[in-house]
Amino acid sequence: MLKKILLIKFLFLGYALSLTGQTIFSIDQLKSDLAFYKSKLEQFHPGLYLYSSKAGIDSYFDSLSALITKPLDDLEFYRIITLTSAKIRDGHTLLLPGSETTAYHNKNSPFLPLQIGVYKNGLFVKMNCSATAPIPDGSRIVSINGQTSEEIIQQLTERQVRDGNNLSYAYWILDNYFRDYYSYHFGHPDNFTIEYESENGVKKTSIPGLAKDSLVYYRSQRYPDFRFDKKPGEGITLKLDTSNHYALLKIRDFHNDVLRKTYHQPFNETITGYFSEIVNSKVDNLVLDLRDNQGGDIENGVYLLSWLLNKPFKVVTSYNCVESQQLVSCKGPSSGSHNPKETPFSGKLYVLVNGGSFSNSGIVASCLRVNQRAVFIGTETGGNPNVLTGFPKGFELPNTKIKVEIPSKQFVMTSVSGNDGRGLVPDYIVEEDVPGYINKMDMVLVFALKMIGRQ
Repeated sequence: MLKKILLIKFLFLGYALSLTGQTIFSIDQLKSDLAFYKSKLEQFHPGLYLYSSKAGIDSYFDSLSALITKPLDDLEFYRIITLTSAKIRDGHTLLLPGSETTAYHNKNSPFLPLQIGVYKNGLFVKMNCSATAPIPDGSRIVSINGQTSEEIIQQLTERQVRDGNNLSYAYWILDNYFRDYYSYHFGHPDNFTIEYESENGVKKTSIPGLAKDSLVYYRSQRYPDFRFDKKPGEGITLKLDTSNHYALLKIRDFHNDVLRKTYHQPFNETITGYFSEIVNSKVDNLVLDLRDNQGGDIENGVYLLSWLLNKPFKVVTSYNCVESQQLVSCKGPSSGSHNPKETPFSGKLYVLVNGGSFSNSGIVASCLRVNQRAVFIGTETGGNPNVLTGFPKGFELPNTKIKVEIPSKQFVMTSVSGNDGRGLVPDYIVEEDVPGYINKMDMVLVFALKMIGRQ
């Protein structure tokens, strides 16, 4: 039965036409790459059997191997091997097309010239980057090339990474990188037939695909005031509003290399300066925005928490690794108890989260929830607040050169037994909607500020 279900999922996508001169791999080569991937998972992955038994994983890989009945190119094989994401259910286990394939398509192939968002199991137009198509921003997409939005989302999400039974990170990835993931799984057609809702009913139009450099050009012409670059000083930002008694601290990234190289902001130095301003301003409320923050160095999360908590705290209770295909206890960073600052922020704390709040953002959120320190607003975090993985090892599959990252450490923040496979669910669920996005209205922040104003 499992084999039949997987076959239907695979055939539903169809086989994209191979590029002229693109390598076609033999059945033996493809099955060898699949076996190589499984062997590396067994060798290193500490969460491989967190949501599925060993027998279940073995059976699943056997079923995938049975799907390989003819030679395929690397992207056709990619559409098979990424089905493992829904079985392993680990957000740090990554599969991406090989560098040569990606570079070829980015230079030569047409892409969907629409920036697509995901909202309530549907697709909508964030930006129209085409040369001529009259589809307004905010339009709900009914279908693309004959496949409904719901079918497309289903096909892409069941091949997308996630932590446990929670799809919020998978949806967040598609909401931010839809064009690329659509191309990985549905190819690069020359034209896209789009059905979309309008005031006068459903309309249909055909849009030529565009190369990525053309997309960038038309996007800049249509949206001249919209910035896509990352500038120094914007990785961690602080807004103080003393008249309304609040501070807004947004942290976009916890990675030291990103903060230093891209934003020119050493984490500890920047946070120390900002909290000195916050404490000296005597504001009563702090809004901490961790939305779209996919994590980074755990030490930075600990340092942030030392400014928010007033008693010793733990962020990770234990670490696990794989040795001889057995899960064993091991050492990891920021273990044990940590002390707060002498003068931490003592006012009310509101934390904004969404599906992009992942990895170290999930660890920070988990610690604040355990210590009953914050009110959470937004949508379910993509990162698991109880147990997750990290410290990835990178590989290439020997034949297809598909890129793989496999985590080597398991972080237990609370307990494995207490893990229900969900993210951290906010105290107040507030979703961004399509009109809010198009009109640049931050409904989650508005909700938080209204809560502060009602005090």
